[in-house]
Amino acid sequence: RCRIDGERVWFPPVSAGDHVRKEGEEVRRGDLLLQTGKRLRAQEVGLLAGAGIARVEVYRPLQVCLLSSGNELREPGDPLAPGQIYNSNRYCLAALLSGWGVEVHDYGVMADELAASRHALSLASSECDLLLSSGGVSVGEEDHLKQAIEELGSLDFWRLAIQPGKPLAFAEVAGKPWIGMPGNPSAALITALVVVRPFLLRAQGVKDVLPVPLAVPAGFDWLQRNKRRQYLRARLTSGADGQLSVELHPQQSSAMLTAACWADGLAVIEREQQVLKHDNVMFLSFADLMH
Repeated sequence: RCRIDGERVWFPPVSAGDHVRKEGEEVRRGDLLLQTGKRLRAQEVGLLAGAGIARVEVYRPLQVCLLSSGNELREPGDPLAPGQIYNSNRYCLAALLSGWGVEVHDYGVMADELAASRHALSLASSECDLLLSSGGVSVGEEDHLKQAIEELGSLDFWRLAIQPGKPLAFAEVAGKPWIGMPGNPSAALITALVVVRPFLLRAQGVKDVLPVPLAVPAGFDWLQRNKRRQYLRARLTSGADGQLSVELHPQQSSAMLTAACWADGLAVIEREQQVLKHDNVMFLSFADLMH
């Protein structure tokens, strides 16, 4: 902002107080810096430090017990016998939970037996704040898990009107909350994102636990009405005109994770709703749900 003029240097006019950061310019004594229930991100931590606040009271990380149910489950790398599958939920859900700031305690696989289920649940409830399990809650499965839950506590509900994720259960086990998620990998992922995540955040004192959906034009027709709210694996695409639209993966099976890997979020179709191309549809970003 200056120039050389012969033997002299010319400076622009400067008024008193220019380029000076005034005391109280950002916050004043008595101003509220952060509301109770605010999740601390990097910028909130920096704001506190910049105000000279060395310590604040926070919630401790929840101790979350993670269990799998099913005699058919094997670990990645092990050989598979007929009728066996690899335990993908164990690793997918543990990765999600770690990203949400809880301490994960992996209790492995519960055998499909009443005594084994009761023992695993009893032990976990004595050592953790919350119990999460995948598998063993679908209609038609052997009811060892359900019976073990009822013997140790109280079962509140066993189904939820969403797809995927209908076989979702909630109970108390020896005074600790238990959430039973479906065994199908994509269904387990989605119920963790839309049900377990807000529960965990609220339990740790966060007030705003639901992500804000985006209203984006649909790049598809969805004519089949459903009695359940649907969470479809989708991603945002940009047309030649720069307009965003929601594109669906052609495979929406609750058993497959390839669609979730392709997607960058979920398109939400409310129960009994039809969607025509260019209608606005609610879109939930994985970037928000997995934070």
